[in-house]
Amino acid sequence: MNKPIRVLLIGGVLSAFAFFSAIFLLPKPQSTGLTVGEDIPFYSMPWNDNPFFPGNMQTADGKMLNTENIPSAEFCAQCHEKEYREWVSSIHSVTGPDILYETAIGNNESAHKSRFGTEKIRWCDSCHEPVNLLMGELNPIPVVGPSSVTAEGTTCIICHTATSADPLAGNGALTLDINNINQYDEALIMAAPAEHARTMQAKTHNPLMGSSDFCGACHTEIRPTEVNGDVPMHLQDTYEEWQDSEYADMGVQCQDCHMHPDPAAYISELKETGQIPERIVSHRFVGVNYLLTDSKLPSNLVTFLRGGLPPGDISTDEWKEDLLEQNRLIRDLLQAAADLSISAPESFSPNSEATLNVTITNSGAGHSLPTGPLDQRHMWLEVKVTDAANNVVYHSGWFDEKTGQVDPNAVMYLKILTDANGETIYEHILFNAADYTYTRDPIPAKASDTIPYTFSVPEKAQGPLKVEATLWYRLALQEFVTYSLNLDIVLPPVVMEQTVVEIPIR
Repeated sequence: MNKPIRVLLIGGVLSAFAFFSAIFLLPKPQSTGLTVGEDIPFYSMPWNDNPFFPGNMQTADGKMLNTENIPSAEFCAQCHEKEYREWVSSIHSVTGPDILYETAIGNNESAHKSRFGTEKIRWCDSCHEPVNLLMGELNPIPVVGPSSVTAEGTTCIICHTATSADPLAGNGALTLDINNINQYDEALIMAAPAEHARTMQAKTHNPLMGSSDFCGACHTEIRPTEVNGDVPMHLQDTYEEWQDSEYADMGVQCQDCHMHPDPAAYISELKETGQIPERIVSHRFVGVNYLLTDSKLPSNLVTFLRGGLPPGDISTDEWKEDLLEQNRLIRDLLQAAADLSISAPESFSPNSEATLNVTITNSGAGHSLPTGPLDQRHMWLEVKVTDAANNVVYHSGWFDEKTGQVDPNAVMYLKILTDANGETIYEHILFNAADYTYTRDPIPAKASDTIPYTFSVPEKAQGPLKVEATLWYRLALQEFVTYSLNLDIVLPPVVMEQTVVEIPIR
């Protein structure tokens, strides 16, 4: 036998022997979970014996999490530096520390002071601060201490121990086998890397990791009656929007786009070819939060909004560069989501009424546009008509850069929450919502919405008339930024799409 081949065979046999020996030598996982009453006294469960209710997240053994026995993202970064660098610039890494969230719920006194108010916040923290929820931190009487892992938002170990999901139930409806993993020791990982991959739910071992069902568990938000109201209130239905779309029929999953290194490029290829592009995985989880990734904001504002600097050895300069790349990907994704077209007559007549139609097509999103918490996230249409002398003939949907206010008559896609007195809720306090209406229904995937516009053409207008349509997107209401966050800044919108036509006057 050729010597190099013999060496390879022997090496392969020894590697296999080492692997199987490691498997048998590894201690069997034993539950490290804590028991309510025994290990965690004075823990309040006002509705039932589920310690995580009214959130829907649960552990496989029904026990609470002992944070001393789970690895932090910093620990994972020792071997998975690339994935860590991607994740730490994402919004998943700050789902809890995010000041917008903390202001809306964690720091809201009325939410905590209402009857069972602190326990009700478990509904929100099922998705935003799952480690806090699972360890029992959300309790009227502090019975567990803080953990460094709780500052990591949706950290590695949360997703990578999920074994099942109930996406239509939402509110974090994942079951995690988080209390039954081997004690994290670098030597054990080195001894049996394949076993480590199996335990940490690589997609090849658990298809759930690549399924939209997994994402839907948190991207479905239904307020239970235990929190407020006589019937459950659907506040976010992104998963169901995807489920009803052509993308679901094609087999395109949330991860295919949002975990692609360049989601806009993925969408472009899908549009052009009609074929599902190759799945390439990044842990950036690119979404729409351009605010919390804009490290060019003045006076370290992005650091404040994200709840501080990231954990780990990454330098501030490197982190801010990563944020800027994340911000670029987010803006590109928003611009890939929709198309605009203008339909108008071949010419306009002076001193007459003119009509035209603007059509928004949801051509690139696998869900409705907009989607998510739509009492804050919104888009609107600006239409501006000018003549050849640059005189403004018509203008709808203007944005005031000094105040952050939008034309109140603009065609806007926004959910209006109202309280029991019929007053509008601007602060994203979902506990208090009694009803909601849409200013205009979100546009389903692959669908279009056509908006008619009518304006007067002046007698002395100089042709041709330039019609400019712009689709804007903004992450939050200016009222939330000004009055809830108490920040003296204008939250800028992002251009999603823009188109221009010129119409002669005859």
